[in-house]
Amino acid sequence: MKTTNDSGLVHYFNTLVKWQLVIMMMAIAGLTFYQVIMRYVFSSASSWSEELIRFIFIWCSFMAAAIGVREGIHIGITIFVDLLPRKSAPLMHIVVNLAILVFAGFMVYYGWQNVKMADGQPSPALGIPMSWVYLSIPVMGAMMVFYCSLEIGDAWKRFTASGSH
Repeated sequence: MKTTNDSGLVHYFNTLVKWQLVIMMMAIAGLTFYQVIMRYVFSSASSWSEELIRFIFIWCSFMAAAIGVREGIHIGITIFVDLLPRKSAPLMHIVVNLAILVFAGFMVYYGWQNVKMADGQPSPALGIPMSWVYLSIPVMGAMMVFYCSLEIGDAWKRFTASGSH
């Protein structure tokens, strides 16, 4: 796991996102427990809790994927990076994060298209707008743009500090 030297607003934002993830996971656990009790004890499963669990899980997954970029916890194939000189590693880190940044930009753009397309469409059990669920896509993209920008800045500092330019 990579350690970051975040300070100020970035640290506050990361902490806020992590606490949101904790609260969402607690909600998923509580709602799942409720669903099991209703189904097996009272023989009356509720459709609304199942749908809410699904929607919270979607948001949780996308937010965790975005924070994973900053924490450096995603799976990476380092065989080619390991073949490069050690001084080139920050440069490769920049290239990889630029590719992720482009992907995240597409997520923001096309995710927003999905949000607009789903506007006014209610979810089956809860009746909430499906655009709220689809909003998780551009939000994740925006968070990834933010985190990749920070990663590129950090890698650039390491690259220029190594004197390999």
